[in-house]
Amino acid sequence: MVEAQKDPMEPPKFKTNKKIPRGPPSPPAPVLHSPTRKVTVKEQQEWKIPPCISNWKNPRGYTIPLDKRLAADGRGLQDNTINDNFAKMAEALYIADRKAREAVDMRANIEKAMAAKEKEQQEQKLRLIAQRAREERSGIVKADADDEEAAERDELRKDRHKTGELKGPTQERQRK
Repeated sequence: MVEAQKDPMEPPKFKTNKKIPRGPPSPPAPVLHSPTRKVTVKEQQEWKIPPCISNWKNPRGYTIPLDKRLAADGRGLQDNTINDNFAKMAEALYIADRKAREAVDMRANIEKAMAAKEKEQQEQKLRLIAQRAREERSGIVKADADDEEAAERDELRKDRHKTGELKGPTQERQRK
């Protein structure tokens, strides 16, 4: 048996120049602590970190109360201050709205009154026409000149109808 020949140009298979950390010195460095004491319940509560609650993701599907969700937002930690000008603006808007409503109501009332007045006038006109018609039928009041002409025309029509005169081409066709 003969050893296989080694190629002198082949790179080394193992790295040997790694730095290995040194071991600790003989006496270890002292760790300085204050003396241990019992932890109170209050301190435990202060150190307790609440779990992360997201309004967007709930991968495990836990039911999370709303107060916990709102506490997670941090909204309660901020103080809301309202500007004085906002109160002035809100008051001005309220007054303007009230005045606009009053104006609309007043306009509606005026329109109703005008419509009622117009309707009353129309009814009065119709009553007058009906009264005249009744009087003419009963013969109390003689008809005006226009009414006399209309009455003459009616008389002529009646006479023609009685005598059988032709009024137009339609009646002529009917006779044939």
